[in-house]
This record gives sequence, C-alpha cells and structure tokens, in this order.
Amino acid sequence: MTSRKTIALHSYKGGTGKTTLITNIAAYFAATGLNVCLLDFDVYAPSLSTYFKKKPAACLNDLLNGQAEIDDILIDLKSEIDVKGKFLLGFSSNRKEDVQEIELKNDIKWQLAALKRFLAAKKELFEKHQLDYLFLDTSPGIRYWSINALATADYLFLLMKDSDMDIEGTRKMINDIYDSLSRFGSKYYIILNKVPGAAGNSSLTSISKEKAWIAELERVVGAQAIGSVPCYCDIQFSRHEFLFAVKQPEHAFAKRVVALAEKIKSL
Repeated sequence: MTSRKTIALHSYKGGTGKTTLITNIAAYFAATGLNVCLLDFDVYAPSLSTYFKKKPAACLNDLLNGQAEIDDILIDLKSEIDVKGKFLLGFSSNRKEDVQEIELKNDIKWQLAALKRFLAAKKELFEKHQLDYLFLDTSPGIRYWSINALATADYLFLLMKDSDMDIEGTRKMINDIYDSLSRFGSKYYIILNKVPGAAGNSSLTSISKEKAWIAELERVVGAQAIGSVPCYCDIQFSRHEFLFAVKQPEHAFAKRVVALAEKIKSL
C-alpha cells in the first residue's frame, strides 16, 4: 500500500524532458485512483501553466510570500482529465517580474519563512486532501528552491540524457548533494530519458544492449537507474504533446511511462 509520499524530479540541466515525464507519471497515478498533487517548483522557469494552458488566480509564489493559502493556489483537474483520483495542480507564476522577485529574494529571514509556509502547506495537503503522492517539478541545477524541494522529498529522481555533460553533471550532483540528502532518509535514483535508438526496437539483442548500457551508466554516475525512456520524435517535436500516459495509452511512450510509474509505485 502506497501513501503519503513526496516525489521530486530534478536534473543537472534543462532539456531532459523532466516536466513532460513528471506530468505523465502524476496523471497516470491519478488515473489509477490515487490522490495526487503536482506543484511547479521550477520557480525560475515555470512551465506547467503553459503545459496545462491555465491562468491561475494565485500561484505558488503567493503562498511563499504569505499572500495565499495552499487551497487558494490549487486547481483540481480530476473531471477535466477524466481520472479516478484527485489531480491537484499548483502553478508558479511565469510573469517576468515574479520570476525576478524570486531570484532576488536572498534575505535568509524571508527564505526561512517561505520554507516554513511550504512545509505547513505540505502537511495540510496530505491531511486535508488525503493525498497519496505529492510531486514536485524542480528547477534544474543547484538553486535555492530546487535544493529545498529535494530536501522535503522522500524519493528523488534525477533525470539525465546520454551526453558527456549530463553524465558528468549528474555524477557531481550525486556526490555533492544527493549523498548528503540520503543521510536524512531520502532515497534517490536516476532515470534515463530520451534514450537514442531505443524507440520501437524490442528485440532481445536491443534489450540486452540497453541493459548493458544502463549498467555502465550506473557504474559511472554511482547511482541505481530505476528506468529508461526512449526518445520518441513525434513527442519531442510535437507542438503540444499532452498527457500521453492517459490520453494515448497505446502509444509506446505511454507504455514506457506506465512501466516506470509502476516501479516508482512499488518503492
């Protein structure tokens, strides 16, 4: 039985497909009847409001500033997406001035007060809304609110692609950040996304090669991979791909996301 878990997705740099993956996993969980909330903690370059085409009256920024409560910023898409469980979303503001304000708020007193507000909101989410999972979409790299989001999570998933920059950056973040967080009870895994050449190839030889490649990456970065998702060009270059995991369940990408989500659910 899975319940009351906070999951954060993170990456060394942008462009790994983090937002696409976390929205699909969260939506799939809701489709199976779990109560889910997804918060956009990529406060420096928010994208969830664009992904879902929403213009919320209040945002996560307002919560952190003490100008809104958690219920003020939530939108429940259960009926709109047609899923069995709650599918709550909280967006960060993509207004230029709001993003700049977050970047400039270096005062430690404000930062601690904002973190306290978020922790209280998180507790309310689980108790009042009977959440099973809280998903946090974080900013890439080492930034203040990314680290805060990671520190509040039970499970951390670090997305990476097969490039020298991603591999080296991921290895460094594991050594500098994730190993420290694990001492406080957080568990972390890597997810290999946009794997080249794997889409549509399910031969035993291809599967064997993929397993060997993953094992080598695990050795290099020093972390266990919980799954991999091939690069699907129709999704990567789609003008507005949207929740394939629940809207197009027969698509190969959706099937890989479901397999990954089930592994996460079993942790």
